[in-house]
Amino acid sequence: DRPIVFTSSASKGNRKSGDWGGVVIAGNARINIAGGTAPFEGGNLANPDGTTSDGEYGGLNDLDNSGELKYVRIEFAGFPYQTNNELNALTLGGVGSGTKLEYIQCSYGFDDAFEWFGGTVNAKHLIAFRGNDDDFDTDFGYRGKVQFGLVIRDTAIADPVSGANGFE
Repeated sequence: DRPIVFTSSASKGNRKSGDWGGVVIAGNARINIAGGTAPFEGGNLANPDGTTSDGEYGGLNDLDNSGELKYVRIEFAGFPYQTNNELNALTLGGVGSGTKLEYIQCSYGFDDAFEWFGGTVNAKHLIAFRGNDDDFDTDFGYRGKVQFGLVIRDTAIADPVSGANGFE
């Protein structure tokens, strides 16, 4: 009845896809990248000045616990940092199986609704609603499970470059 809502700072009626960056979780689980860590797409999130000492994800702990995200709605998120380099509504980098992700809805996103970059986190009861790009996307050896995923697309909305896939 009362979800946690991450949304645009624009007033109701003026919100649009890509108004803000989205929710990003950096974990310490393994990813399929040489060296075992990587910076997030969308630029160096922790250090916009370009230094690389922070803003990375990945590691050796597949049981990593990055907390709990439950009963959450993420709206109007996703940011076009560069061509083919965007933030998603919910970006999960190297998030481990000790983390809980349940009952999450991503609506009106600019890029992917949910994207996993490696990691082992399991997720249940996910809704992708009227996003611009992929609803569920995985990269760098994601090894978790997604149970009860629902996609509701608008046929008039799709990324002109990559199309829009239910699961990529």
